[in-house]
Amino acid sequence: MSESKIRFPWKVTVEDEFKRNPKLTQEDFETFKNWYKNEKHLPPIDDEMLLHFLHACYYKVEQAKVTIDFYYSYKHTMPEFFENWDINDKDIQDVINNAILSAPLPACTSEGYRVIVCKLNDTDVAKFNYPVCVKWLLMSCIHAIWNQGTQNGYVIVYDATGFTMSHLFKCSMSTVKNYINYGKNASPIRVLKVVFINTSPVVKKLLTLVKPFLSKELINMMSFHVSAESYFKDLDKSNVPEDYGGEAPPMLSLHREFVKTISSARQWLIEEEKIKCDETKRSGKSKKEISPKIDTSFRKLEID
Repeated sequence: MSESKIRFPWKVTVEDEFKRNPKLTQEDFETFKNWYKNEKHLPPIDDEMLLHFLHACYYKVEQAKVTIDFYYSYKHTMPEFFENWDINDKDIQDVINNAILSAPLPACTSEGYRVIVCKLNDTDVAKFNYPVCVKWLLMSCIHAIWNQGTQNGYVIVYDATGFTMSHLFKCSMSTVKNYINYGKNASPIRVLKVVFINTSPVVKKLLTLVKPFLSKELINMMSFHVSAESYFKDLDKSNVPEDYGGEAPPMLSLHREFVKTISSARQWLIEEEKIKCDETKRSGKSKKEISPKIDTSFRKLEID
């Protein structure tokens, strides 16, 4: 069903989105919306949320049906990412205040893509909490679609500076696989590129270990740069953080401003966390076991 009981803070309405996206048709949207209403296990949501899934799937209605079903199913089967969305939660505060820097660049690229840069703020392995880092990125994603509406595409840049084998060993195989599956199957945004900068042998090792879980499409989206300059040289200097030789504020400033912005939506994010599917109402096979746990650690794989 659609029509959320709570109206989320959309700054770009459905009407605005139709003006923004000429390839979006009323017929496709109504077809998707009517299908959703008849899926009793899916939660009530705003029309804008429906539209984002349709946009993420390039207006392919059948693909959007599968994607949105995965999204709300994963909110059950991936609690490490989708529970405790209170920004004041201690684990989240530890991550955003100590472990990582994560923020969008000030402006879109010339192609209209929004670039999000993520890096370690402190290389102390004890402060690295991979599931909560992913949770923060997913919270940021939802806030972005509330705040900015649909985008031509997103580029996710991971700066591998300071990422060591010890960090890798703290990541469970199941958690990494879950994040990959989310990216493959359930994202409400168009992620067009995944860029790794300042890469090291550790990044190559990680790719080798997770490659069996990656689709050909995901592999083709990835690019690797041994330096930051080789990626940022193609961007306008005014849009590149000072840390990387540009004229924009440094990553720490961008991150702090981003955290402040998302913190203002704290109550909305808490409400968003509650919106999940009800598998007892699903007609057909339940997806409760869609993401079985794999206890293998990267440390064990390395030893093997």
